[in-house]
Amino acid sequence: MMFSTTNSTVKATCVVTMMMMMMMMMMVMEAAAMPKAGSHSKHPGRTHKRTDGDHIETVPLQLDPSFLAPKNIRSLQNSSISPWTYSVSQDESLIPRLSEARCLLRGCLDSEGLEDLSLESKPIMHQVLLLRRVRTQEAGRGYIYQLESHLIAVGCTCIRPVVTLQQ
Repeated sequence: MMFSTTNSTVKATCVVTMMMMMMMMMMVMEAAAMPKAGSHSKHPGRTHKRTDGDHIETVPLQLDPSFLAPKNIRSLQNSSISPWTYSVSQDESLIPRLSEARCLLRGCLDSEGLEDLSLESKPIMHQVLLLRRVRTQEAGRGYIYQLESHLIAVGCTCIRPVVTLQQ
């Protein structure tokens, strides 16, 4: 797996990730809006009758884009005492493309900006769901998308090393 770091690629990956998160939020909202068994809709003009007899209530979803991308976010990766950089995956089959953090130091920065090796920089891991585009015989000339779970580093943090005393 090859990685390279470019600012525009990181921004594009962030936009795609935000869009995927919005889609997942809409799917969760739609599932949460489904009434429980035996309940009745508050909006009879906006219900849809399924063939199995269940009623589904639909409500408008309004997303304000000004809340999605705050304007004054300080870059934490260079302000941290455990700085990191991002590498973008070159795997074209993953949607969205992965941006993974890589710690720049083995230790952590002290108040003078010098590396303190009595502390350790460690990645902060986060599990994400991705789609992988796969060409198959069943799809003919097309593709299918498989849901995959990946554990990726999203930043770095400073920790005290674990010291085990031997007796």
